[in-house]
Order: sequence, then C-alpha cells, then structure tokens
Amino acid sequence: MTTNIIEGNPTKKFFIEMITRDISIEDAIIDLLDNSIDGANRINQNDYSNLYIDLTVNGNEFIIRDNCGGFSLETAQKYAFRFGRPDNAPRMHNNTVGRFGIGMKRSLFKIGKIFDVETKCKYDHFKVDVDVERWEHKKQIVTLEDNVTTEIDDWSFIYSDVDDNQNLNSDGTFIKVTHLNEEVKDLFSDSRFISSLANDIQRLLNFSLLKGLKITLNNSILEGERVELLLSQTCQPYYLDGRLNDVSYRIIAGLGDIGEPKKSGWYIYCNDRLVVEAEQSSITGWGTSSVRKWHPDLVMFRGIVYFDSEETFNLPLTTTKKGVDTTSDVYKAALPYMKEAMLYVIDFLRQVTKMGDEANSYRQSLCENMIKYSAVELKSTQFVQNGVSHNQRIFLPPELDEDIISQKKNTVRISYDANKKIADIAKTYADASSYKELGSTTFDYYTKMEGIEE
Repeated sequence: MTTNIIEGNPTKKFFIEMITRDISIEDAIIDLLDNSIDGANRINQNDYSNLYIDLTVNGNEFIIRDNCGGFSLETAQKYAFRFGRPDNAPRMHNNTVGRFGIGMKRSLFKIGKIFDVETKCKYDHFKVDVDVERWEHKKQIVTLEDNVTTEIDDWSFIYSDVDDNQNLNSDGTFIKVTHLNEEVKDLFSDSRFISSLANDIQRLLNFSLLKGLKITLNNSILEGERVELLLSQTCQPYYLDGRLNDVSYRIIAGLGDIGEPKKSGWYIYCNDRLVVEAEQSSITGWGTSSVRKWHPDLVMFRGIVYFDSEETFNLPLTTTKKGVDTTSDVYKAALPYMKEAMLYVIDFLRQVTKMGDEANSYRQSLCENMIKYSAVELKSTQFVQNGVSHNQRIFLPPELDEDIISQKKNTVRISYDANKKIADIAKTYADASSYKELGSTTFDYYTKMEGIEE
C-alpha cells in the first residue's frame, strides 16, 4: 500500500470557525431550545403541559435545563456528538427540526470555551465535559495499512456516568457553558440583548409555547406571541390540505387583526417551528404575476402555511431555520395555491378600502365581533359554515355594506365621544340597535329640530 499520502482533513479549529461563522448567537440559543422541543415532541406531540425549559443567561455563564426526556447513551455515542448526520442514522420520527447533526455542537462552540452536557434518559444518566481548547489539540495515533503510524486529530468526546440527581431529577438535559467567548460575554451582560432574545423566543417558538411548554429566561416566564385569524359563521378562510412525497401541507389565508402593519403577511411553519414571519415580498408571491405588492390597505391579510414531515430533509427549511427554501419541490407546489388565496382575500380588502372614511370603522368592527383562532388551533380546525363543511380553496368574506361604498363620495363620517351611561339610556329611548345607529338618529334629530334640509 502506498504511503504517498497528502492529508486533506480539516483542522478542528478551522472546522469550528466555519460552522459558527454564519449563525448568530440568538439562533445558536434557539437551536438548543429546538433540541429540547424535539424531546418534548417525542413525549407527547400534541400537548407539552408539565414540560419546561429553564434558561439562565448572564456574563458569566449560560445554562439550559429541561425535563423533555433527554437522550440515551447510544444516541450520544452514535449521533448526538457526531459532526454531521451518519448515513445509517435512523429516520427522525415525531416531526423534529434537527437536520444535519451539528446544531448542538455548533451552538456550544459559538457560546463558550468550556461546556458540560448532562442528560438523563430512562436507565442512562451521563455527562460530557469539554474544554474546547484542549479538545482542539487532542490527537490519536493510527496505523495505516502498510503498518506506518501517523498522528491525526482525535474528534471523540469522553463521557462519564452520573450517579446523583443534582442537576436532573427527571429525564431531561442540563447544559452549562462557561468561559464565554468575549463577544458573547458582552452580549449576555446587556439587558437589551436579553430582552431581544426573549422576544425572539416568544415569536419563533410560539407554537410550542401555546401547546403548553413553559420556557423561562432568567426566571421570567415567556409567553407565546399568537398568530391569529378572524373567523365567524359567515366568514371562513381559504384553506387547502395537500401532500407531496413525504411532506403534508396546509395553507390557510384570511383576515387578521388590524394591529401593526408589520404583522401582516405570510407565516410559514416547518414541523411547528416558525421559519418565516409576516412575509411581504415576492418570496411568498407578493408583487408577482397577478398578485399586487403588499400595501398598508392590506393590513388585515394573514396567511399561514404548515409543512410537516417525519423526515426533516424533505422540509423547505434553510440551514439556519430562519427562512424557506424556495427551490424545494414542496414549496414550489404550495406557492401557486398561496397566490390563489391571496387573490381572494386581496379582492375583498380592496372593496373595504373603497368604503373611504368608513373603512377603518368597518375593519375595527370585524376585529371586535369575530372570534380569533390561533395558529395552533387553525392547524387542526375543521372549517364549518352554518353547520356545513366549508369547501377548500374558497374564501368566504364577511358581509360588506355595498351601500356605504356607493355612497362614500356623498357622505362624511361624524364621530364624537359621549358618556356611556347616558348613551345607553339614549340608545334605549331611540330603539337603536348600536351606537352607530344612535349617532345617525341623533344627527337626524338635530337637523330636523334646526330645520336643516338638503
């Protein structure tokens, strides 16, 4: 066997720098949270009640502790600490979001120089302690086929059994990182970063939080930021359930709260992980072919797409989990239906805009009188109109007062505040069904008493 070999292996230092370069510290932390949520998913895919993840983040240390099931010693030896996903890795059931086998290691290397990973799973309870600088210089001697020995990088990690419950009282994982990297130390000491991190977790992991998972950050309980659509018996969203290869998808589009314009647009979930938020560009069809560009007049538009698969490689998910792969076959299959849904909803919202001064009042009345359904509820909702199943690929808008639209050039909106107690009495005397009708009655009364005519 020839010994004329030129080594092409990467150095560990180079490898660490490369895998951590293009991920932000926020994304690194959320990657670790994703791992815990994957564990929660294996316990109960539909309900995360009684499961928790506790985060401690400061200038001295980073700690994450959960009771989400942990992972076995076999998993650690074969997969969890491998750099990359082996070809013989088992199929990833229960709809997780882990893909390439580098998430946990990349995150830990990004945060600091010394880390401990302890996990408890059924009969296994062990930990892995890593000093990154020592590990970088760790070597091993191997013998080539011609009995020539050579020194190469040793990429292995050493584990030790744990026989106490100091960090874990139940099945779960405990991770502690110290000797933080300098830029990380500065961030973790900044209250603005902590606040921003809390917001990111509440937005990106809202699905898991709304399914009952308790996440705390420095002892503060985080709440899921709801993504909602407005529904009623007379207003039903466009929806489509489909499947391509191993991926199922559900597309829902309709009306949302007036809220802030930045909340309007498309929301895309991959295995319940929010990867696209309030998207208003051509990526989701805005400003392409017959679909107009997003405009503040369309502030009530809400669209949600759910992609689910047991095999995460088939999901239209980018490596950072903060975007959608627009070249994916399943995404290209879903996009035409997303555009179709937009045309239905946009056409209705254009009619609302034609109401002129009455438009905002009408939008507000919709928000006040319709029921808000969260993304978690909408994923499994069977849409029904007046007791009959609502057909797919049809948007049923709420009733629109066409008279207001036709009269808008000849009318103006008059608005004023009044004492509620007195207004309620006046509404009773006037036999008015609403404050709006009371306002019209009082205006007519005034013009009649003053002798004002057209």
